[in-house]
Amino acid sequence: MIHDLQFQRICQAQKVGSIALMSFVIFSAAFQTIAQPIAIASTSTDRAITAQLNDSQFLTNGLPQQVVRRVRRDLAQRFNLAQRDLKVVNSGRETWSDSCLGLAAPNERCAMATVEGWRIEITNGQQNWIYRTDLRAQVIKLEAGNRSELPPQVVERLFETIARQANVPASTLKVIESQPRTWDGCMGIFEPRRACTQIAISGYRVIVMGDRQSWVYHVNQDGSQIVQNATASGSGISITPSFTASEAQPPLPIQDTIFQMTVSGGLRGDTTETVLTSEGILYRRSTGMRASVISEPTLIKRLSSLELQQFQHLLQQQRFPNLDGMKYLTSAALADYPTTVVQTTKSTVAYIDLEQNQLPQSLQTIIQAWNQLQ
Repeated sequence: MIHDLQFQRICQAQKVGSIALMSFVIFSAAFQTIAQPIAIASTSTDRAITAQLNDSQFLTNGLPQQVVRRVRRDLAQRFNLAQRDLKVVNSGRETWSDSCLGLAAPNERCAMATVEGWRIEITNGQQNWIYRTDLRAQVIKLEAGNRSELPPQVVERLFETIARQANVPASTLKVIESQPRTWDGCMGIFEPRRACTQIAISGYRVIVMGDRQSWVYHVNQDGSQIVQNATASGSGISITPSFTASEAQPPLPIQDTIFQMTVSGGLRGDTTETVLTSEGILYRRSTGMRASVISEPTLIKRLSSLELQQFQHLLQQQRFPNLDGMKYLTSAALADYPTTVVQTTKSTVAYIDLEQNQLPQSLQTIIQAWNQLQ
């Protein structure tokens, strides 16, 4: 207690002395030259404190400003963007399995070692990119195969096209996802009884979201060819459209299958498949949480030749191949709600039936016709 009182008295004395000294200095300066401004030089300590304060403005979940600065510089140089327009929207600590941060380029040699680092999502307001770095961003990798693949100049041309065609402000549009693709002469758009030139056009498949709906477009590499995939477009704002990775689309196990609907997931983890064969046989089978528990197929009905032809014609008329590789899910898909996958031998699309009226119109028509068959 005595030491505390002595310490307080010393501090008070120093404070009084400092105030008196400062008053004397100010009075002297004012007396010598009232008209001259007073210049206050900052010390190295002051500058260090200011830098720390500035750095703290850029911390997101502990993300250092140095890492943000290096990622922004890399993105700006890569796509000719203004750094001032780039903002971090999400970040988190990650542990990578090798020195290439799990993104080795062809023929790149990577050390097999645990690397602590960051996964950072950054945006310019129109498009998002995802980066991986080590802790100090000495190693920086841009994730490929997602929305980061689309060049900004293509985004600009695409938004101008959508704004003109859909009569919506370009400022309300945002790229949700893009995927590198190689198109044929029809830009990958299926039309019944139309032949397409078998040429290879490098480009992208792109999902764009507006205030009320989404669009899917097929574009070439420089954005000089832009074609809407009207079949896959039109989902409502409660739906999150996305692309399915090609390796996640297993072919139908039975070659004579015309159409198959698979409902899986949910709290029980069961899977139910409803299958239509080329002979018009419609049946159902179920699999429990353990793959070994498979029920015997249950015959639903046998379609007539006319019914089978009408359904196949409907798939063509509604341009089902244009839905290949699409997913239309909601947040309920993350809460153990079942997901439905419909397939032909060449096309696969997934959706969640809670918001069926928000799906693209062609997909709604196919689902209704399929349910009527049963």
